[in-house]
Amino acid sequence: MALRQWMVTHEWMVKYTPQTEWIERRGMLVWIAEVFTSIGAGLYLVSLFYNSVLGMFIGWLIIIFLKMLPHLIYLGKPLSFWRALPPFTKAWRTSWIARGMIFTMLFLGFALVHLVLAHFLPSTGWEIAFKILGGIAAFSAGIYSGFALNCCRSVPFWNSALLPLVFILAGIADGFALIMAIGLGNAQIDILSAEAGSRILLIANTIIVAAYLGKAIYASKTARHSAMLLLRGNLTVPFWVGVVAFGIIIPLAISVSGYFNGDASIPLLIVAIALHMTGAFALKYCLLKAGIHTPILPVRTSAST
Repeated sequence: MALRQWMVTHEWMVKYTPQTEWIERRGMLVWIAEVFTSIGAGLYLVSLFYNSVLGMFIGWLIIIFLKMLPHLIYLGKPLSFWRALPPFTKAWRTSWIARGMIFTMLFLGFALVHLVLAHFLPSTGWEIAFKILGGIAAFSAGIYSGFALNCCRSVPFWNSALLPLVFILAGIADGFALIMAIGLGNAQIDILSAEAGSRILLIANTIIVAAYLGKAIYASKTARHSAMLLLRGNLTVPFWVGVVAFGIIIPLAISVSGYFNGDASIPLLIVAIALHMTGAFALKYCLLKAGIHTPILPVRTSAST
């Protein structure tokens, strides 16, 4: 019994071992937080372009309640989050997680001030200044997760310079989807313009995800194994159905149809937005679930996908 337990415990030395810390059991909170990080930051950035105070406010609420709260619960001591901020720590010098906490807090502060100024003192110098600061902080909060995963050297699938781009472009695409949802009840939002932006971002996401997987296939055996899990392994359903079909193909087809018809069908638009949000969850799930640790000892036989 002791020998069997030792063998199971040390299988990671000779086999491809999935990371579970950030995607299973309590780690599901990390998945949820990462999804809403992209959604909230992306919506805020897109809302800046459309000057939608409502969109910016919703993005701010998403970050504080659906990004920060799950992250803090996952850490186990939510009231001690201040320990990750300077001057109480110097972890930001080496840790992207600590930097992410700083970016998020800066975003929450700058965006809140900007929202107040946009309501009471619009088009003033201070409002414009905090609009810029809030946008920079939102971009930083939306992209840092890609850098945080990229630093996990034991997971080659994440060691790609394209990963931060995957995160931020997906977030902006999510932002365009949600700004269209807001536009359904707000005449200030030009839905056709937002649909055009969504169409461009969906195409960009297709290219960047394809490039990311193509790079992984040729990066290393472990990274290739991760990519194969998505393309033809046990993650094919969330990838091909959730990411590709729901998150890209169907919303893009609806958008292209609206372009040629010269008008946006409200029912189809609602379907596209709902499927796009499903794709947002599926994309982060696939990226986290496909994270595989490199075995310490050489793999003698190919692991099944």
